Amino acid sequence: MFIIDTYTIVVSAMLLSVALLTSFINPFFRRPKLSEPYCKEMADEALTEETETTEQQEVAEEEKQYPPVSIILTPNDDALALSKNLSKYLSQEYKDYEVIVVVPKGDAETEDILKTYAGNPRLYTTFIPSTSKYMSRKKLAITLGAKAAKYEWLLVCDIFCAPQSNYWLSALARNCKENVNLVAGYTNYDDEAPDFWRFERFYISCYLMRKAQKGTAYAWNSNALLFKKSEFLAAEGFRGNLKYVRGEFDFIVNKYAQKGATVVENSIDGTLIEETPNYKHWINKHLFYIETRQHLKRSMAHRLWFYIDQLAIHINYLFIIAALVYSIITANWTISIAATLAFVVTFILRISIGKKTLSLFNEDIPSWKIIPYELRLIWQNLGYKIKYWRANKYDFISHKL
Repeated sequence: MFIIDTYTIVVSAMLLSVALLTSFINPFFRRPKLSEPYCKEMADEALTEETETTEQQEVAEEEKQYPPVSIILTPNDDALALSKNLSKYLSQEYKDYEVIVVVPKGDAETEDILKTYAGNPRLYTTFIPSTSKYMSRKKLAITLGAKAAKYEWLLVCDIFCAPQSNYWLSALARNCKENVNLVAGYTNYDDEAPDFWRFERFYISCYLMRKAQKGTAYAWNSNALLFKKSEFLAAEGFRGNLKYVRGEFDFIVNKYAQKGATVVENSIDGTLIEETPNYKHWINKHLFYIETRQHLKRSMAHRLWFYIDQLAIHINYLFIIAALVYSIITANWTISIAATLAFVVTFILRISIGKKTLSLFNEDIPSWKIIPYELRLIWQNLGYKIKYWRANKYDFISHKL
């Protein structure tokens, strides 16, 4: 029966209010700012130049000069990825840059690939000593690349990722200004990646990008970072976390980020495409991050928003289910209608907000998957945590003794 009393009105109002409020408590609603397309910027500059005087053109040309950049690639048993992607880094439309490839000494397959590019003046190769022990090979390779670099701005990225555009380096380097000390480049999985993998990565990226844009960057789950050689070496690079096998991008951002001095470059032109990893690599990436975040500053403050968002999602659905069960038992159909309406409001708002943000960042994920994926995240994280608890903790550090 339809009951209209104070209790029913209050419960119905609460159902609708919670549905509305919690729908706006999610990172898709607080989405990060999207960078201007680089090619559009080029077109606007060209149009402006046509109407400028010669003197103004000279000033504008001087202002447009981007700094020379040293790109550091650190393939380790990634010969196939190196053969597929190295040419894309060497063919960027950029005036002054070099590509430094740091490889383990004695990696014959990688060395053979590098020999085919021996005549390229942009390519420089250096080697990790075979005697190096008790430290992360990846972090050591980045450090050696930084020391070998001849330019102040260093760009570290992973060889299993490929630039989406020949203007990728330009899109990143346009952010290298006097008041900037870190430029964080964005990465997507390729089209072969499962939808949930792409959804989860983007969901977490929203928190990291917004944190970098609104305050002091915390960590980075993409695969490109531009930073200054002088600052990196002055603060002794990875000192203090060399023993941890992974987390190189997270440690750089967490250690060197300054409030208001980090720029996120997430335009299409400035995006890397990462080849879909196998399942083991995907799981290991999460397990290594659980280890890494224990050694990062500002960790709990950063994760608090994720827990608030997840709590809001689950409270809303539990409230709706509880109200439906109660209304059916008591035959209070007014509350049943309110609960159903609350679910419809939740469904429409969360999907519309999520789809708009995903589309903005060129993530093609079906709308109907957004809600189940949001609900899956916290339980998936619990699964990662259980795997981490069961793992051998020596797998996460290079000190085995």
